[in-house]
Amino acid sequence: MKNNIKIYDLDRGMTDFEPKAIALGNFDGIHIGHQKLIKKNIELAHQLNLVPSVLLFKENSKKTLIDEKDYLTSLDDKIEILAQMGLDTFCILEFDEEFRSLSPKDFIAKILYKKLNTKYIVVGEDYRFGKNAMGDIEKLRTLQDEFAYQTKVVDFELDNGEKISSGTIKNLIKNGDINKANTYLGRPYKIRGEVVDGHKRGRTLNFPTANLKMNFSYTIPKDGVYLTRVNVGGKNHFALSNVGSNPTFENDFRKVETYILDFNEDIYGENIAIEFLEFFRDDMKFDSVDDLIKQMEMDKKQAIDMINNKYL
Repeated sequence: MKNNIKIYDLDRGMTDFEPKAIALGNFDGIHIGHQKLIKKNIELAHQLNLVPSVLLFKENSKKTLIDEKDYLTSLDDKIEILAQMGLDTFCILEFDEEFRSLSPKDFIAKILYKKLNTKYIVVGEDYRFGKNAMGDIEKLRTLQDEFAYQTKVVDFELDNGEKISSGTIKNLIKNGDINKANTYLGRPYKIRGEVVDGHKRGRTLNFPTANLKMNFSYTIPKDGVYLTRVNVGGKNHFALSNVGSNPTFENDFRKVETYILDFNEDIYGENIAIEFLEFFRDDMKFDSVDDLIKQMEMDKKQAIDMINNKYL
């Protein structure tokens, strides 16, 4: 992540009066539709000598509004991805009762106009805002002259006319279609967490695994075995990750276990990131431990072949 990013926490009274072009939305996943919007935001800002910026919620608004349980990206993930795209100014706030009670006009007046000196607003075509989501694109345009800004609307359509959404990507991940999900994301799907103690069965099978305790309510891929790439201490390693409940051993809860290829370091307590590259097979119950080991050896060979043919 860039070291020169600026984060303004509006809940702590922080403001930024530099004239800016600001992108608005939930941005869960920062998929290729979102990326199209952000690129337009940066382009307009540079043309008009404005600061490209984005307004982000500390917690996804859909968790509060419709009690969603899982997401593609945390706030830290969003900031990291957007910083890599060239943004360095981030404005963040809580999606709390006080904010939700703002009328569309009050949101523009109190947040965008008074606190952020917004001169250009860039949104997706389905963007809604204000109390009970009463504000829409037409409302933004209606208030332009009063609050001295312009509005740019960006569609999330692909070249084939298909519309992309965070919900579509979440469903693809849950169904094991990781390739298509990654295409829509424009990068491999990633989750993060801490390596914690497990049953240590992998050691006895000659496949020691890192058990992940996630630090966020990520969307978990379909149960099965995946080719993954793991970042440990800033270095990437290819791996095999299993999502599921280890039916051969009759566990009763889902978890993510990762066998890192050609790796023998002790990483308990370390924070790692796992990128899902390919779906290999469903989670299976084997008749014996020997059958499980044979399948794991086959998975490893498949992983090495695919790495050599596709990723190196």
